[in-house]
Amino acid sequence: MSSVREESWQIKRRSDLCAGTHEPFSDKEEIMTRLLFQDGEYVREDYRLAWWNETQPDHGLSAWKSIFRIPPPPTEVMKKENAETLLRNMVAKEDADDTNAIYILAVMLERKKILIEKDVQVRADQTKVRVYEHKTTGETFLVVDPELKLAEIEKVQEAVVGLLGGKPPKTETVYHFEAILHALIEKHEKLLFPKRPIGGDEGIKQKLAASFFALLAGKKNPYWEESSKVFNRFEDSEVWSPVIAGYRDLIERIPQEVRFLGMEKPAVTKQLEALAIKEPKEISEQEVLAAFASDAPRVTELREKVLEAVRAATAYVSAQ
Repeated sequence: MSSVREESWQIKRRSDLCAGTHEPFSDKEEIMTRLLFQDGEYVREDYRLAWWNETQPDHGLSAWKSIFRIPPPPTEVMKKENAETLLRNMVAKEDADDTNAIYILAVMLERKKILIEKDVQVRADQTKVRVYEHKTTGETFLVVDPELKLAEIEKVQEAVVGLLGGKPPKTETVYHFEAILHALIEKHEKLLFPKRPIGGDEGIKQKLAASFFALLAGKKNPYWEESSKVFNRFEDSEVWSPVIAGYRDLIERIPQEVRFLGMEKPAVTKQLEALAIKEPKEISEQEVLAAFASDAPRVTELREKVLEAVRAATAYVSAQ
């Protein structure tokens, strides 16, 4: 492996012409590619295999054999894989903050066999640059390897999944959190889901807040289906639609925050695990709040919104 002096995320297009003979390649023709580093940047050159074997040129930083294929129209390539589209956009931005995400996306595409790793270059500062080739277009992708730790990889993967519009898998911490919510709902079942609910707007407000907690607890909660119907019933209401939108946002954000807290603070996972195995009557609301004590603005904001929902959900007891 050779040393490279500069960090770079680049996509180098495969040439349609042989760099030695300047003749066009044929579809499915075997070719040789070499990667050079000239004047502070990477240079890719493609050659016909016969010319390469005959002249035996210097391999440069690295060289490899591949098959030339006439690439499909760019629009077809971009539609094929969202991860690829995101990778291309990030590389084009040239933002150092995207280093980790670019690497994870490249690994994802390698696992899907869209990218094929051809070489690993090492800069003078020991930074690794992985050289990938696109299986279909033949483009060369130069990706900096940030050498992430396991915990860092999980966080970046979650961020990438979020950018792709998906949901990251639940962690043990999130399952503990849902179990605690389930127990708290069972403990306060008569308060949250009374047989004779309050009427009017106050009743709707209370019902929506209680439904929020049932939905947050996950599909295993016995009130999940009923609560989902409550949300759907008032979804189109001019008055209640913003309230439901706010609750839905919390249902998306809170599990993610719980997941991050569990990764950043293993002690939180242990606290939640201990609480999750308790009987409903044994769980202390103060203990639950203490487990999520944090000075982080995002956590403080979520705590306040949850406490506001608690006040709304327990409005029935205030009305007695």
